[in-house]
Amino acid sequence: MDEEDLSGLSPSNRNYIVGLVFFALLVLGPVQPYGMMVRTTYLIVIPAAVWFALRLFGKHLDIDIQSNDYINRAITASLAGMLVLAAYQAATAERHAVCTRSAPDGDCIGDLITKSGPDNATAFMLVLFAGFAFWCAIMRRPTK
Repeated sequence: MDEEDLSGLSPSNRNYIVGLVFFALLVLGPVQPYGMMVRTTYLIVIPAAVWFALRLFGKHLDIDIQSNDYINRAITASLAGMLVLAAYQAATAERHAVCTRSAPDGDCIGDLITKSGPDNATAFMLVLFAGFAFWCAIMRRPTK
């Protein structure tokens, strides 16, 4: 019997949530005061703990296939909304950081300075990502 046929949180939703937790820790987690060993440890331990908790408790939830699809769409639509909010904040910011000198491969090798005015390029990219996430949330999916 396939795991997708059972009731409970689907493996795809479980992996989606764990991936989002990993990405959030990767982007927003602290680096400086603790060092790379602590960062690597929490990037492994916390997502693994979330995965095991969702696997253990997720199978006891009364969720069918259609509800799992709704959960997936709700998470993706929420991401789209957060990206739109981040784009709004970038487009209306009073200041943004700019690199003074970049290497040919795009890495910043100069100093980061603060310039006044909004960061329109970042806002545009965030709107594009939000549009893609919203499209993924509302697109038609094949029925099983």
